[in-house]
Amino acid sequence: IPMVYVVQRQLLEDLAASFGAAFASIALVLSFGLRSVRAGLITMIPNALPVLIVFGVMGLSGIVVDLGSMMTISTALGISVDNELHFFYWFRTSLNRGCGRRRALLTAYRHCGRSMAQTAVICGLGMVVFFFSPFTPVSRFGTLMATLIAIAMIGDQLLLPALLVSPLGSFFRNGAHRVIHPPTTGSR
Repeated sequence: IPMVYVVQRQLLEDLAASFGAAFASIALVLSFGLRSVRAGLITMIPNALPVLIVFGVMGLSGIVVDLGSMMTISTALGISVDNELHFFYWFRTSLNRGCGRRRALLTAYRHCGRSMAQTAVICGLGMVVFFFSPFTPVSRFGTLMATLIAIAMIGDQLLLPALLVSPLGSFFRNGAHRVIHPPTTGSR
């Protein structure tokens, strides 16, 4: 039993460290892709939201975090980042075409908002099935995944767009390519 405890504790510590490394590397890649460290850090706010809420509630409620619980963190982070990248593609494409941030936001919603919601619902419902498992770790994994996916969808559909149209959204303009309009004819 002492050996199992030591191994489990080490696995939990390693999972926490790998999540931190994944979070930092995703922030770095987003910063590079958005051509702004500030924009990359701002985009990580909606990605951190599900983990902070779910594991914060677990901590406040005294629920023990086990190996299965820790594995949900990285999976939820991946789903959230995937949706975010699709949203950013359409947002940045609109910015590059000369649209303002609000118009770019509407374009991003029109192109991928529904598919982001559908992905979250399908993945979340797929995880809910595990809730009924008689094996407690599997049941907890399914419940946590469904909850994390739901909160990630809220973050990607509400918090991310709010950040993009807020004053913080000005950091996203810096990396956008300037649109060059043809000169107009007439007097100077």
